[in-house]
Amino acid sequence: MIEKLQAKKKMIIGVTAGVLVFGGGGYYYAAQHAKPTVDHTGHQTTTPVMAMGDTVTLDAKARQLSGVQTAQAVVKDIMKEIKTTGKLAMNESGRTYLTSRVEGRVDELYVTADGEYIAPGQAIAAVYSPTYIATQEEYLLTLENVQKLQNAGKDVVQINNRLRDAAKRKLQLLNVPDSEIAHLEHTRTPKDHMIIYAQFGGTVLEKQLLPGAFIMPGDKMYSLSDLSTLWLYIDIYEKDIAGIKLGQRVAVTSGAYPGEAFSGQVTFINPVLDDATRTVKVRVEMSNPGGRLKPNMFVNANVQLPLGDSVVIPESSILDSGSRKIVFVAQSEDTFVKRDVVTGQYADGYVQIFSGLQAGETVVTAATFLIDSQTKLGSFGSHAGHGGGAAKETSAPAPVNGTNSGAAAPAPASGSEHSGHGGQ
Repeated sequence: MIEKLQAKKKMIIGVTAGVLVFGGGGYYYAAQHAKPTVDHTGHQTTTPVMAMGDTVTLDAKARQLSGVQTAQAVVKDIMKEIKTTGKLAMNESGRTYLTSRVEGRVDELYVTADGEYIAPGQAIAAVYSPTYIATQEEYLLTLENVQKLQNAGKDVVQINNRLRDAAKRKLQLLNVPDSEIAHLEHTRTPKDHMIIYAQFGGTVLEKQLLPGAFIMPGDKMYSLSDLSTLWLYIDIYEKDIAGIKLGQRVAVTSGAYPGEAFSGQVTFINPVLDDATRTVKVRVEMSNPGGRLKPNMFVNANVQLPLGDSVVIPESSILDSGSRKIVFVAQSEDTFVKRDVVTGQYADGYVQIFSGLQAGETVVTAATFLIDSQTKLGSFGSHAGHGGGAAKETSAPAPVNGTNSGAAAPAPASGSEHSGHGGQ
């Protein structure tokens, strides 16, 4: 499909170029064969088109037929707009694992499906853990010793208090809430199952185990991601990358929410250019209130690049030969001069001019191709008033058999000297 579109585009360009060439050639033919206007001396007084080096002169009719249009170079603050597409991805800095801190058998999972949301501190599993039971019993034993030996010597009381605090610390390191420790102190009855609580919140990407599994400290139970913020990756062409800065705002729209706009901020610019696509990957961080945006969505991105005040001219004024950027500057109403310029960014239908042109000068914006062709073809019509007979006026006929060798050359026919036509 892409190849067909490219072939169609090339065909349209070829037809357009042919029309321009044949149109210019037809006008050239008409100008060559048009009957010149002569004054009372017989000299031609006007030519439709005249080219001398890089200067082209067009009379009023030639300008009208060619469709010449002009515009002034002005100083203007222009804004470049970059439109591209991108793909949403999960915020890698918000991805976490919920792990176990004890060994034991998982008897119950309270979160059973991928995609569910887990809040920080939410109960996620019940684990039968001999380690947890032993730690509870150790803590209860230290509580009894503190109570029984509270009237002992000072050193004994301090040791018992330190043992109690150490046992309580073990429970806290197992992520047992203080409320459960207080309940244990009140009831003095250890629990058979340890309730595991989420250290972090997020959306479940993957459940790592099933009920009945035996886990060890550090084993993964759930894979989570915080989807309140997402990352958007967009591709910026190398010609535009100079305008992209960290912290720059990016407007985003999605086909899933017509008429709505989202925004993000550039947080990373890949230091390596993709050699295949000639683009640079740029990461945009976006807030995602309510989780409306989904990872792997395709969206449209719009970046506004302010270019500041600079001399600008319409884009149509530029003739780009690959090695040169050329404009035609109007010296008068009918005279145009070719000039090289150094261009900058293209935006809003204008192009920045860094050198070669000053504000206030007038440039050709239409028919630049036809005018440029005259500088290559030379000045047609400049010899229309002096045909091949001019050569005969300036040379005498050769003598025949040496006779009349000293006689003056015969005078040319009457009226041929300035008629503009060669002798016949």
